[in-house]
Amino acid sequence: MKISQLLAFVIISLSFFACQSGGAPTEGTLIRGELTNAANLKVYLDRVSVNSANEVLANAPIDGNGNFALGFVDGLKPGIYQLRVGAQKAIIAIGEGDNLVDIKGDVSTFGEYQFTVTGSDEAQEMVGAMKGLRQGTVSVGDIQKIVEEVKNPEIGAFIAFNTLSRAGEQGLPVHKAAVARLSDGSTMKPTYLAFVQAMEGQLAQQRSAELIQVGMPAPNISLPSPSGKQYSLDELKGQVVLLDFWASWCGPCRRENPNVVQVYKKYKDEGFTIFSVSLDGLDSRRTANLSAEQIAQANEGQKQRWTDAIAKDNLIWPYHVSELKKWESQAGQLYGVRGIPKTFLIDRDGKIAAVGLRGASSIEAALQKII
Repeated sequence: MKISQLLAFVIISLSFFACQSGGAPTEGTLIRGELTNAANLKVYLDRVSVNSANEVLANAPIDGNGNFALGFVDGLKPGIYQLRVGAQKAIIAIGEGDNLVDIKGDVSTFGEYQFTVTGSDEAQEMVGAMKGLRQGTVSVGDIQKIVEEVKNPEIGAFIAFNTLSRAGEQGLPVHKAAVARLSDGSTMKPTYLAFVQAMEGQLAQQRSAELIQVGMPAPNISLPSPSGKQYSLDELKGQVVLLDFWASWCGPCRRENPNVVQVYKKYKDEGFTIFSVSLDGLDSRRTANLSAEQIAQANEGQKQRWTDAIAKDNLIWPYHVSELKKWESQAGQLYGVRGIPKTFLIDRDGKIAAVGLRGASSIEAALQKII
């Protein structure tokens, strides 16, 4: 450690600990760290919010033993902060009255939250939540649970915004719940509320442009299954139906299929079923220069991809239909489908109850209102 760095570390620490007993400063905030393999790097602290740029608050050298100290005589306001060391970043929270926060770990896994933090319940809660988000696939329901259960609502708001800001309509209820938990004094609330209001306006505009509106009778679709059996949507009146447009080649559709399967298994004995329309197949651009024999052969390949996907994704309901015309599907055009997956929830009277549901929790919430 250079003499100047050592002096700076000692002076900061002494200034915080001169008037305290028991190991924690009586006022101000001190963030101390011991990070192996971080010798002679710098640590930066940023104040972070939602939908706005980070504010750099301070930086400090890391000595030859991996120690650093960031001191704030007037204390840090409760909120969400980011620590940066080289290319590694980690989010922590600071609560009311947090005077001393201690961090220990290795810089190589710092960004994966493989470190310990003591001295702050808020920081521990944030680190635990962020670590959990890195342990596999995270659903909208998982984020909703975090928003509802964290003690510090700013933690929930930060996580909800950063994981669901591009989730569209399925994320909106979680955003609204996160904003509702924020206190009026939270610096996050104005920008997050503005984001939610803008999203609501955008979604309302999109819904007004939809060909199929909630409350309308669902137009009938009658198409063949892979075996050639004709299935008609009208024949399912009396049941609640999720009309699902998808395709074997559609990555987001395939990732959504487990959610659809989950809801089907849970509610299939309560009068709920799924009518799946595949946009597999070939459009006229692909068949323009092919002979009738080549088209027939190509369509067999497309049908095989479709049926393989049904089997692999365990889509166990019987109602699978397709024209095998990709985007030239008349059923898709009838419902104004311009992107997939696209879903329409149809009530027992054959009327549209919801449009564009994605995620098991979103589908289930809408389903429970009409089942």
